[in-house]
Amino acid sequence: MDSNFTEWLSLLGRWAHIIFGIAWIGSSFFFNWLDIHFKPPQSQKKGVTGELFLVHGGGYYEIQKKLFGSEKTPGILHWFKWEAAWTLISGYFLLGIIYYSTSGHYLIDADVSSLTHGQAVLLSITTLILSWFIYDGIWRLFGQKKLLPFLLTFFLVLGASSFFINNLSGRAAYIHIGIMLATWMVLNVWVHIIPAQKKMLQQAEDGGPVDHSLGKHGAKRSKQNNYFTLPVIFTMISNHHPQTYGHELLLPILLLLILLGVLIRHYFNIRHNAEKKKVWILITIACLIPTLIFLTAPSSNEEPSKGTIKPEASKVKNQGTNPNLNSTLITNKAPIEKLKSKTLFNIHGTVELKGLTPPPKEIQLPKKCKSSKGEIIYDSRILVQKGKLQNVIVWVLKGHEQIDVPPPPQKPFELDQKACLYKPRVAAIRAGQPVTFINSDSFFHNVKTKTNLNKSFNIAMPKKNSRITKVFNKEEIVVKAKCSVHPWMKASIAVFKHPFFTMTSTDGSFKISGLPEGNYTIRSWHEVYGTLDQKVSLPQEKGELMTFSYKGK
Repeated sequence: MDSNFTEWLSLLGRWAHIIFGIAWIGSSFFFNWLDIHFKPPQSQKKGVTGELFLVHGGGYYEIQKKLFGSEKTPGILHWFKWEAAWTLISGYFLLGIIYYSTSGHYLIDADVSSLTHGQAVLLSITTLILSWFIYDGIWRLFGQKKLLPFLLTFFLVLGASSFFINNLSGRAAYIHIGIMLATWMVLNVWVHIIPAQKKMLQQAEDGGPVDHSLGKHGAKRSKQNNYFTLPVIFTMISNHHPQTYGHELLLPILLLLILLGVLIRHYFNIRHNAEKKKVWILITIACLIPTLIFLTAPSSNEEPSKGTIKPEASKVKNQGTNPNLNSTLITNKAPIEKLKSKTLFNIHGTVELKGLTPPPKEIQLPKKCKSSKGEIIYDSRILVQKGKLQNVIVWVLKGHEQIDVPPPPQKPFELDQKACLYKPRVAAIRAGQPVTFINSDSFFHNVKTKTNLNKSFNIAMPKKNSRITKVFNKEEIVVKAKCSVHPWMKASIAVFKHPFFTMTSTDGSFKISGLPEGNYTIRSWHEVYGTLDQKVSLPQEKGELMTFSYKGK
């Protein structure tokens, strides 16, 4: 399908979804507002339970609420149901376009689960359908109880949220909670509210007694919809805010946002009722908002984007040259002085993949991510050429502790987000060296890091050429970076307190330079195959090479 057509289809689908949603939510708010503000009629009128006077558009409006059967039913009645139906239809259309038809890229996060695209789609559809029957069953069985159905509904939302978060990407999980609540709301309208009203209308037209309990039943479901509206609106727009669904605490954040929406809606429902206390609602809302800000805030001791760089290295003396640091795969160009009293040696070697070599795996990226029509993008996690493995980081693990090293480079290492991929995917830097993250795409990305020793961050990069500079001050192998908006976008950053590291080239070879005579432990790391260790003594015999052999899976 043509990419331009697909983009327009998505745009028109979003536009229609917003239009229908405004019409539906707007009518819901309006009718709830009417019910709250109706006053007893100034004069006794048959069947009139409340009246209200409005002004708009240069005229007065007199609105009366009447009971079914109080008088002859008017010939024309306006039913507010299609707004709800088309909102849900357009929502599921977007779910299919964005999450189902893109090979699961937005739907699945490999860090969360190992579901295939087909499994994730089946899980999504099945869970959304099942959630309605559970929710509806709760209110059919326990709807007359005061507290129990609310508690059961809360635990249902909690369980569904946890289930989606543990099986789908964070972005998809939030959207699924929104469409789940919207599904309940629409089916409340079509399964309960409208049928109840039609049955009462038919009873009135037949001239028999009208069962007003049907109206109370419909009103109860309508009230539930009223409290669902603000959580649904938030989840509709949540894909623009990765600080929520991209956070480690995405489940508590989601639940707090749902609670916040319910409380805001409750306040507006009762604020004109003098008999009900409202201060506690405002106090709770006032506490929840800073709580959410606090939960999503970076660590208090996070390194600033700019400012003084604090090198981790304990011994900073020598300022010569090290041929190892001239590699194009590393931006480490800080010099090391050749020790006058000692000869420096190099460690040469290769990294190979034995056994089964996986075939290149094509990535079905969204068309907006491809630079040209017909471009094929392959998964870069495993790059093998003639049995030699690329993107392997090799470094000195032990034996270097007494070697004086220079301070880290001041020039930032650049990690680009381009065509919905991190470039490079694997990088090695010095502790204390600035890292600049760049968004080279014309659409929204964010950078979320997962660390054990350094300070994590989760920062939006909304526009082309957005840049953020961060510093990792502690040695850590490895720091994981990803884009929560596009969960397949991942990078690995190895942070070293010394300069004795490198990466394998296209032929699997590596070279570590500038080491004096001694015994060393050398470690290799690959994103898929993990780590291997070997010991080496310098100087090596002439022509001797180290070989790290990984086994294919």
